[in-house]
Order: sequence, then C-alpha cells, then structure tokens
Amino acid sequence: MKVLFLINDAFGIGGTIKTTFNLGAALAARGHDIEVLSTVRRRDVPQMPVDPAIRLMSLAEIRPGHPDHVRDAPGRGKPARVYPKSDFKSMDYDRYVEHRYRDYLRGSDADVVIATRPGLIAYAAKFAPRHMVRIGQEHLVRGQHRKALRDLMPKYLRKLDAFVTVSARDAEDYREHLRLRRTRLLFIPNGIPAPTVPPSHGRAKLVVAAGRLVPSKRYDVLIRAFAKVIAERPDWQLRIYGDGKETPKLRALVLELGLHNHVRMMGQFSPIEPEWAKGAIAAVSADREPFGMTLVEAMRCGVPVVSTDAPHGPGEILKHGVDGLLTPVGDADAMGDALLRLINDEELRRSMATAALANAARYDPAPIAEQYEHLFQELSGGKRRSWRRYPPITVLGPATSVAQPMLDWNGIDPLPDGFTISPDKEGVNRIEDAEGKPVLAGLRDTRDLVDGPIGSRIRLPFRNADGTMAVRIWDQPVYAEVGDVDADTDGIHLTGRLFGAMFDSPALEAHDGTESRELTVTTDGPAFRASVPALPAGTWTLRLRHAAAATPVTLGRFRDDIVDKRVAFVLPAATVGGVKLQPGYTESNDFTIRATS
Repeated sequence: MKVLFLINDAFGIGGTIKTTFNLGAALAARGHDIEVLSTVRRRDVPQMPVDPAIRLMSLAEIRPGHPDHVRDAPGRGKPARVYPKSDFKSMDYDRYVEHRYRDYLRGSDADVVIATRPGLIAYAAKFAPRHMVRIGQEHLVRGQHRKALRDLMPKYLRKLDAFVTVSARDAEDYREHLRLRRTRLLFIPNGIPAPTVPPSHGRAKLVVAAGRLVPSKRYDVLIRAFAKVIAERPDWQLRIYGDGKETPKLRALVLELGLHNHVRMMGQFSPIEPEWAKGAIAAVSADREPFGMTLVEAMRCGVPVVSTDAPHGPGEILKHGVDGLLTPVGDADAMGDALLRLINDEELRRSMATAALANAARYDPAPIAEQYEHLFQELSGGKRRSWRRYPPITVLGPATSVAQPMLDWNGIDPLPDGFTISPDKEGVNRIEDAEGKPVLAGLRDTRDLVDGPIGSRIRLPFRNADGTMAVRIWDQPVYAEVGDVDADTDGIHLTGRLFGAMFDSPALEAHDGTESRELTVTTDGPAFRASVPALPAGTWTLRLRHAAAATPVTLGRFRDDIVDKRVAFVLPAATVGGVKLQPGYTESNDFTIRATS
C-alpha cells in the first residue's frame, strides 16, 4: 500500500516528527510505499534522520528569500476556512496552503492517509477521497487541547475510518467524552527503534533529560530537584537537551539556585540516542506526557528513568521499582529523593538499567507497524476506487537528505575509508566524501570524551546547522582547562587543571588584544586557582604560563564532549566597582570575561 503521512513541520526536532519517521521506516521495511508531506519547509535538510525509503515532500517554502517561496499567490494571508483557529499551529495555514492541501489530497494515489495533528485531521476528513483509508493520530491528550478545539473536532473525527491514541488512558478518555459512531477508536503506542549505539555503561555521573523547553515539561521541577541532589552529591551533573520558550527562565533558575557548575543547558541535539547512552539516569519532570517518547528512548539505551507519574504515558511505560521510579507531578523534593536513591545505590541502578533495556523492547517499531498494517487491511476491505481522478499537483522535494551520504563517527576511531577532513576555519574542519562533497552528520557517540581524551589530540565531531558533519580539532602539548567558575563582589573566581606539563613559577595574565593585566594564580600540583577583579571595558582572554620560559596557553574548556560551551554553560556575572564582569566561552571554547561599565 501507499501510505501518506501529513505533518506540520518535518524539518524540526520533536516527538511527532520522530514517531512519524520511525513508523514510516518500519512500514517501508514491510514493503509499503511511504511518503511524508510536511506543510512547511524551513530548511533544506531535516534535523532528524530520515530513512532513505521515505520520500519527504513539502507543501510550502516559508523562507522569504528562498527561490521556492511564493509570497503573492492567491489566498496568501487570507484565513483558512477549514483549519481550526484553535489549533495552535494555525498561523502556518492560510487560504493558499489550504487550497494546496485540498488539491494534493484529491490528486494523491495514496491508499492510506495518516494525519498527525488536529488541523490536519480536519483536512484528511474534508479533502481526502473516500477510497482512501483515513486515519487520525492523537500525539497529545484530549485534555491538552483548547476547549474550542475539543468542541470542534468530533465532526471531523466522525468522518475518519480510525482515530489512534498513543496511550490506553487517553483512548478511554475519548470514549468517555464523545461518541465516534463508525470511526474506530484504538490505542497503538509509538514505536522507538533499538539504538545503534551500545547501551550506557552507567559509569558517568550524569543525569540526562531531553525535550522541548516548554511549560508542560516542568524542567523547573527537575532543576530544583537537582539542587537537592547536589547538596548531597556535588560530583554529579545534570544535562538538559532541547530548546524552547522556557530557556531564559530555566537559565535564570540555574543561576538563582547556584547550580551553574552542575547543570548544563545543552541545546538541541540530533540524533539524541548517543546522549542518552552517556547518562547513568534519565529524568522526566513533565506534568503531562501523552506517551513518553523520552522515557522509551532512554530505556532503549539501557538507562533507568526517574519520571513524574504524569497522565497519560509514564505509568503505562515504567514499572515502578523495576526499570525506573515514578514520583508525584510537580514535587521537586520527591524527584530529588528518587534521583538520590538511584545515585546512592549503584547495584539498584544497574539492575534497573538491565530491566529498562529488556522492557523497552516491546516498543520496537516492527510490531507497532504490524498493528497499523492490520488496521489498514481491515479498513480498506470496503473501500472502492473512485472513477474520478484529479490531476496531481507539484510539491517541493524530496528532501536532499534521502540521497546525501551520512557518516557515523565518534572522533576517536580512525575516519572510515572514503572520507576526509578538510580545513574550514580555525579549529573547525569539514568532513567530505571521496568526491569532496560534505556528508550528513549521523551518530556522534562521544561518551569516551566525557571525562576528557587520553593524550593531547582532541577531535570532537558535531553537526553543522545545515546538517553536515564537521569536527573541531585541538592538538597542543599543554592545556589549561577551566573547572568551576563562581562570582561575588570581589570578582570572578575560577579553578582549573593543567594538562601536559608541571607548574614551575606560573604566571597568569588577562589580555584584550591591546593591553595585558597580570593576575594572581595559585597552584596545588596540576590544579590552579585564580581570581579576576575589575577590568577595563572589553573582552578579555586569560593566558597561563606554567613556567618562566614556557609559551603561554589560553584558558578554556577543551577536554570533554561538549561542542559549544557558549550554549551549554550558564555562568554568573560579578559587579566590581561599577564594572560588570560576565564570564563565558567563545566558539572555539576559549574562556573569556566581558567587562562593561
């Protein structure tokens, strides 16, 4: 069968996007023809990996300067008639987009159409020919939708052949609140493939969380819980992956609680599996979780999960006390206690990790795809092909990622045959194939760099904004690695460690490109401490000379797995004598202090 998925934006990062690609790939492996139609295209290469068997198409280019952007087409800027205004993505839909959806669905030769959000369900119900099997998916829960949308959607849901929720509790909620008549209402969970990275070894003292930084995910609860952890176990670190409108508030909370040396705000990362596999514990703090993609992803990487018992997914996924722990929604103290229970009991943590890996296998996409396949067959039995066919319309695509080579590389093993490293700019290099073309960034399993590399050469692979693979390279005999950074009314205070040499009459200076200021530095073996008082306005780097005749080296953070310290590190400012000192890192991970009066 040919299966057509409708999705709002397949070029971002999110659970619906990942689920669509996972299910599409599993159905393609079973011999089905899979197409994903993204309403909008905002970039050339998807941020999440797409199986080559999936044709990723787009309906409308939204970058104003792009040659495919149509600004003055009929219907542009006019409100859509069918797409619900109460769907929060309605701003992406005008009369022009709506007419294209109508014409595309009428001219499609798909046997099955699957719509992944309420407004697209309305389009499938209104525009898809009756010979198509029309399926709607609920990727949130009924209660998360605005009342106006809940009141409107039944008239569209009743025109579908099936409506699928991702949790059993949500299916029951729909049954209690509306009658769908002929539409089949059923629950099929999301499918999560087994990661191609080895399971977590559980040795890194890392708690990992990932998802959109939005109010419902309640990362404020997790950060407050981690304050309780750090009071007892300051040797542990929390990493939060993702981006969203809550980012400024969460970064401010990290500073307010004095957790800047323990919490890293990692930004978006795709694929996320290598980052889960670095963690010893995963954490989910949401106050509502329609399914719990992140729980299953972490479990499939052999990581036990501490999660709030949010409606509806976590309680159906986790077995409390077996493969994870459930805590009350919104209770930071309880979450902190649960994290400490696993942190302080290595045997329990390892047994839960083993159970998580085994129990998560039930979410493999293959049996999930088989459930959908049976549904297609059951629903298509009474369908008849229409004698009337509309001409197909031209859309954008397929996305370039389906034809571009992809590379998985950890930065430690030799680069595979057929690929080369080509200089781009200072410290940054492109990865190219045998024809000199850039390759897409696949998995970057850099867990062996968490505690720093062995030796002086560091190669840290990362994903460029355009999706291609690049690598940062540092190769120097001596490193002055910054550790904790703190601030008070006397200035900025930092600790660090010297690699590749021994201290003998050390000297430290701040330099802004035109002048230098000598600073005090104290040492204890390879460790050092320094304080930075008020400085003139400018951006200052710190240079450390470990011996009188030695070449000075710039302070920074190079010897770990974090590519961009500018994003990950949340550092406090100090005000001294009317001068604000803001520490931070450059693109090349040099440590700087920006002084402003």
